[in-house]
Amino acid sequence: MNQTKEKTKYKILVVDDEKKILIVARKIFRSAGYDVEVCLDPEEAAEIVANRGPVAVLFADDRMPGMRGTELLEQVKRVSPSTVRVLTTAYYDQQLIEDIVNKGEAFRFVKKPIDFNKVLKVIRECVEQYEVNRKSLDFQNSIKNLTHDNHTLKEETEELSQKISKLKKKITMVMALAVLVIGAAAVFNFYGEFQRQEILRETSVTLGDWIVYDNGTALDSVNRLMWMTQDFRNIERRYPASWEEARDWVQLMNAKRFGGYRDWRVPAIEEYKLTFDSDRTRLAFDKNKDYPVGYPKAFQDGGGYGYWAMDEVGDESAKYFFFAGGYDKTAPKDYNSPTMSVRLVRTVK
Repeated sequence: MNQTKEKTKYKILVVDDEKKILIVARKIFRSAGYDVEVCLDPEEAAEIVANRGPVAVLFADDRMPGMRGTELLEQVKRVSPSTVRVLTTAYYDQQLIEDIVNKGEAFRFVKKPIDFNKVLKVIRECVEQYEVNRKSLDFQNSIKNLTHDNHTLKEETEELSQKISKLKKKITMVMALAVLVIGAAAVFNFYGEFQRQEILRETSVTLGDWIVYDNGTALDSVNRLMWMTQDFRNIERRYPASWEEARDWVQLMNAKRFGGYRDWRVPAIEEYKLTFDSDRTRLAFDKNKDYPVGYPKAFQDGGGYGYWAMDEVGDESAKYFFFAGGYDKTAPKDYNSPTMSVRLVRTVK
């Protein structure tokens, strides 16, 4: 396999408040064949790791406005434990370094000014460690799944044996045993759902009032509404041709049990308004930075500008929410525009 192509599967993220360092890092790391992203803001870096990964190696400056590099490393360790973390610093405090290494926050330290020729060797070591981390995590997950499946199979086998024994001894108890089977099945389904929810909670990421799960959903914990983090455009790779198609998409997603649920619906305008982020840090499908959209940070980039709502206006029109401006509009139901989309929601009790 071509060595350059092999390297490009590894994403290197460099975070530093000095632009010149980012420029040099991007040039040198890309020349070495890696997929490189750079940013000035540690909060943006945390978002990249959480939503645009996987990130193999993170280089973070220790002293940046708003967040210390050590804080960023700690966040990334929770969100993406496989990511190999490197701290760059001009202030070499031996005690600090020992404390952080002992906690497992940083794999390597690089002292400023940075010698990028030496850093290339560090990257190679980090990539090797990333592969070890990733395989270890995959192995742990496999063991966890096998243990759970084995435990469930054992319970089912024991339960079935007991039922067969009772049926042989007392034919007259058939109806009672049938009720028992139905009850046991309900318990099993409840237990399976409980386990699924527990796994979701364990792998979730909290972003302010939002809880983001790895099944493509995010919970607005204040309003108790669960949303798809991807919209129609992200999932179908096109836009809905009309309000009717956006409405009918609900049936398809419920049939597929998107995220494990069958009660998705088209939101009302007022529900869309609850998600609007006036900071407008997200980009729509065309990546036009002149028209950022107010998706919450829990949602993925690449969606539409206008989102169809369930609110009808007469027989021929319906409302949609415009995320570039933060207000609602009315359009004919057959409005066919590439800027449109829909994002489904469900109520959480």
